[in-house]
Amino acid sequence: MRYLIKYTKESNIKFISHLDLMRTIQKVVRRAELPVKYSQGFNPHMALSIAQPLGVGVYSSGEYMDLILVEEMDVQEIIDRLNEKSASGIKFMTATQIPPTEPNEKKMPQAMAMIDACRYTIKINYTSVEGLEEEVKALFEKNEWITLKKSKKAEKEVNIKEFIYEFKFWVKDEALVINTVVKSGSREHLSADLLAKYIKEHTSNVDEEAFVDIKREEMYFEKGNKLVPLYNCV
Repeated sequence: MRYLIKYTKESNIKFISHLDLMRTIQKVVRRAELPVKYSQGFNPHMALSIAQPLGVGVYSSGEYMDLILVEEMDVQEIIDRLNEKSASGIKFMTATQIPPTEPNEKKMPQAMAMIDACRYTIKINYTSVEGLEEEVKALFEKNEWITLKKSKKAEKEVNIKEFIYEFKFWVKDEALVINTVVKSGSREHLSADLLAKYIKEHTSNVDEEAFVDIKREEMYFEKGNKLVPLYNCV
């Protein structure tokens, strides 16, 4: 039985790598004594996959993983067991049971293949915020935000504004706070790091010594021209 589980990677562990986070979650699952399915063969692997790895330095309240159990369990019991054995900085929020498909039905893809967008809160610090709000408003009125974007195959100039679904901002305590929804799937993808870099390059008085604070809030899939949180996939 397959379950989609939502969890957090909190600020105190934001510098832990994806590989270390994966190992930690696997340990938590084992300690929780869940009836996990393993692959066959010489070196069996736990049937667990992370929806979309976070960059080092980014934290989140909206991470997802797929977990396959060999027997059905109550979703609240799964969450309770995981949280009881969890490590600092990881909290399990919800579990959604993915119903088994009939022979002629289309199988629901794994979470990593479902993602179309992500919501982020980005905080950029400035030495002075005088005129910053007007700068960002003027920047957002432009139709094109051209910057270099790297892929596995090449590096090319793209208009990253086309990757933005939603963009809200406010100025608070010498910082620009952005809440945004961006394309973030296997087909089209804009990283929060690249967006923050572009904003920094096109605004004045950025505090170059300060760390950019990035938090992922939620992941979405597209359904009927609407973006729906991943936990509502069933």
